[in-house]
Amino acid sequence: MNEFNWSFQHTRFAGISWIPENYSRVMIIIHGIGEHVGRYEQVAAFFMQQGFAVMGIDHYGHGKSDGKRGTTPGFDFMFDYLAAFLAHVTATYNKPVVMYGHSMGGGLLTGFLLKRQPALQAAVISAPALIVGAKPGAFLKGVLRVLSAVAPNFRIAQGLDINKISHDKTAVEKFRNDPLRHDRLSLRLANDMIRNGAWCLSHADQLTVKTLLLHGNADAFTAVEGSRLFAQRAPASLLTYQEWNGYYHELHNEFSWKEVGLYIAGWLSAIK
Repeated sequence: MNEFNWSFQHTRFAGISWIPENYSRVMIIIHGIGEHVGRYEQVAAFFMQQGFAVMGIDHYGHGKSDGKRGTTPGFDFMFDYLAAFLAHVTATYNKPVVMYGHSMGGGLLTGFLLKRQPALQAAVISAPALIVGAKPGAFLKGVLRVLSAVAPNFRIAQGLDINKISHDKTAVEKFRNDPLRHDRLSLRLANDMIRNGAWCLSHADQLTVKTLLLHGNADAFTAVEGSRLFAQRAPASLLTYQEWNGYYHELHNEFSWKEVGLYIAGWLSAIK
């Protein structure tokens, strides 16, 4: 494991890379809200064994990167730094690249695929925030849109029960005690997540990258209905959807992660 700093538009991003001695592809991890890329060490360890170099950066306002916790300059800025980091990784390693996004990172990756159509070998999207668990109605979304314009950096608590990230209580306690985690959510970030999810569901037919979409149907954080709807609307030739019965939000931290990992690895092995 190697920690590094990477800069984009006068912003410092903290990152981690896991580089095996031999690898043929690169995986970029895009983490979720309130966490950091360091939480994906076991994901990295698994895919290193599958012949991947693995790396990622902490989002703005997350982990060890710049920015007040839980704030964002906006999803367009996030798309911009993802594109720049992808270009950096591609130029540095000169290998095919796969992106793996979870939760907010999954929703962000979905929007990135549709709006930027990046040169990726494949994408893996885990429990994306296309419809948030609370399913805000039109009135709440309208209020949020107005408030996010007036006070974009005003932060609220996420209000999530972290006991439902995984059935593995050890993973839950590790997350609870993680000094880099936070439960803050700015109004702009909340509004952008909701708007991005709705836009992605309306433009799923514009997918151009081979994509694997995964979701546990006992997820209490991001609604499985969003993934089901996206799967119905995306090109069948490009999207594979796999639902995991009874699994919570973090598939990579469930007891049966190896089963999930092997499924992902098998799917990726068929992508050339």
